[in-house]
Amino acid sequence: MTTSTSAITPVVATLRAEVAGPVLLPEDPGFATATVGFQTYGPHRPDVAVLATTTADVRAAVRVAADHDLPVAVLNSGHGVPPRYTGGLLVAIRDLAGVRVDPGRRVAWIEAGAPWSAVIEAAGAHGLAPLSGSTPHVGAVGYTLGGGLGLLAR
Repeated sequence: MTTSTSAITPVVATLRAEVAGPVLLPEDPGFATATVGFQTYGPHRPDVAVLATTTADVRAAVRVAADHDLPVAVLNSGHGVPPRYTGGLLVAIRDLAGVRVDPGRRVAWIEAGAPWSAVIEAAGAHGLAPLSGSTPHVGAVGYTLGGGLGLLAR
């Protein structure tokens, strides 16, 4: 269910005051790109989208949505096939894509929006090669939690 324009206006004003990343409405340039992932079978139709550039953006967006009783969804790479999201707030996290590798411990720390290709590249700089599935542009978090097709799946 979509939220009325009069109800969403204070939400947008609060988000724009508290979020560093773009806050977009359906009529704004870039909204369609921000709300679509790899799977384009059916676009999401949120009332407002936040393109998080920091973890503080995510916290602020979720808090503002909770304060206004808006449903929240998160979009990473959009590689999976989730149900279409209509109304409420969509937080796009694809710009949270940092990867840090500790070559001595052979451990990587990844931000929520990092694609698996960023993990491969960062590990490769240290002579390490993480196991990879068939598509390097999937979200690293989803892949490490068991999503997608693994190395031996085909």
